[in-house]
Amino acid sequence: MKRKKTLAIIAGTAAIGVAGAAYAKKRQRYSGIKMKKSIVIDRSPAELYTFWRNLENVPQIVDIIESIQVRDEKRSHWTAIGPAGLRMTWDTEITTDRENEMIGWRSVDGSMLETAGYIRFEPALGGRGTVVRVALEYSPPAGRVGGTIASILGKNPGSHLDQALRRFRQKMEAGEIARA
Repeated sequence: MKRKKTLAIIAGTAAIGVAGAAYAKKRQRYSGIKMKKSIVIDRSPAELYTFWRNLENVPQIVDIIESIQVRDEKRSHWTAIGPAGLRMTWDTEITTDRENEMIGWRSVDGSMLETAGYIRFEPALGGRGTVVRVALEYSPPAGRVGGTIASILGKNPGSHLDQALRRFRQKMEAGEIARA
């Protein structure tokens, strides 16, 4: 009886340990900075999807992205300039690709920057263009401390996303991005 009790305690402790480790890994993987933004653009979902799906267009509208090199239909290599001119590179893969509707991505394991997100293209009410929704999540290389330092140095990720969406609208509606 004592042996069964001891084995039950060991098994229970092991199960708690495994569950705790799994929870910690899940929390670690998704503990980064999360943002959601949207904008209405007076173009069709097909036009917006086509522009965005050509990932080499993205640096035109996202100022911190220096370049994107497309490797194949699903994988690409990204280079960004962070706070104090720190250059960061990572590889991503497209996880969801629904033509004229949605593109989802995530960084591949072992990347310098852990990121995931999606961009959706939904017809706006009354036929007045397209609602573009972006959800983005990333873990800065130095964790939340790195994110805080970046914000102090004027690199607030939320404002970058707002600016990128405004540039996207300008590019798609006017054909060019206004520069000050």
